[in-house]
Amino acid sequence: MYKVDIMSCVSDPLLIEEDVFNLWLAGLSVDKAVDYRYQKDSSCSSFDRTIVTLDTEDQYQTFSLLEPLLRKPPALASSPVVNMPFITDTLLQQYYSLDAEVARELVGRGQKMTAKLRKDLDTISDKTGIPLKSCLRQYDNIKRIYKEVDEKDGKVSQNIQRYYGLNPTLCQQYAAIIYVLDNRIDVAPRKIPNLTYPALVKCVVVLMSEWCRMSEGASDMDIDRTFLKELHSLKDRLSDSMLVGMVNHGAEAFKNSPEFPKNFVSELRKLAVKLMSIGYSLVHTKDYTDIFIDLDEMILCPWAGAGLSFSHLELGLSTLSGCYVSAVQNTGLSSTVPVFDKYLRCVSNCLLVLANR
Repeated sequence: MYKVDIMSCVSDPLLIEEDVFNLWLAGLSVDKAVDYRYQKDSSCSSFDRTIVTLDTEDQYQTFSLLEPLLRKPPALASSPVVNMPFITDTLLQQYYSLDAEVARELVGRGQKMTAKLRKDLDTISDKTGIPLKSCLRQYDNIKRIYKEVDEKDGKVSQNIQRYYGLNPTLCQQYAAIIYVLDNRIDVAPRKIPNLTYPALVKCVVVLMSEWCRMSEGASDMDIDRTFLKELHSLKDRLSDSMLVGMVNHGAEAFKNSPEFPKNFVSELRKLAVKLMSIGYSLVHTKDYTDIFIDLDEMILCPWAGAGLSFSHLELGLSTLSGCYVSAVQNTGLSSTVPVFDKYLRCVSNCLLVLANR
């Protein structure tokens, strides 16, 4: 239980209970919150229900008074309403927390924070089982942060931390959501139903760190188009037959090994060709927005369908990296190693996260 000074017409400080604050955040009504407190908090059982109800109503009213300040963290930090920094920070982190199910649905709708998406919150609430009030809070928080940091220079996660004071994990989550929305990455649940929210965040963080412009002052929302054009040109210089020969040479040790399935090398050849095909098309906006769908449909599903495991995929991807470096050492393609490595490093990380979801 936190003791928080509230500037009001009463002289005694009010008490904020973190558990009740979380019930309010979850969107529970007073009656449901009281039921929950009786079920989970043994200290409530010794009080009459009327007393617990009045206490819950008082705290809910306090939270409603605090909410405008929680929406503007700088104002909250300088306000005399809550003058205990540790408690202020705790309330702030909890207020901006995200439910994985709700966040996954919001980014999967393929829209920015529009009025139409806001109208879909009833559907999202029904689907996730999260009360509408909580869905609305999370939608509004994403929209508010998006509006604050959109088009600002620098890393989005750092800007979110600067303006909202959120912890690194939350900053990373909001940055990933903004990246998906801003670049219209298609992660519709009906197209890629097995993509979990944690896996999506991990993959998007990799994209932001690997494939965004790294020049001073640039935002990590901005895709490095120069790199994508270089990757597109690479495919013109690297034929499918060259890729197959490269894999045959680099994976020779696996061909007759009893420790590997007989189809491992043949599937690795297909993997190399498909990966290069995906990389070639990323220069087109539509294909970039479909990157996770393509990785799932063109790589992971066939790989699993061939009876190959996660560990086989991990080995196959590392083998491809070594194959390429060895194959181009004495050719005119040696200058392309950084481009290929940058591409393969990113998609490998994403594929392993997606495969291990």
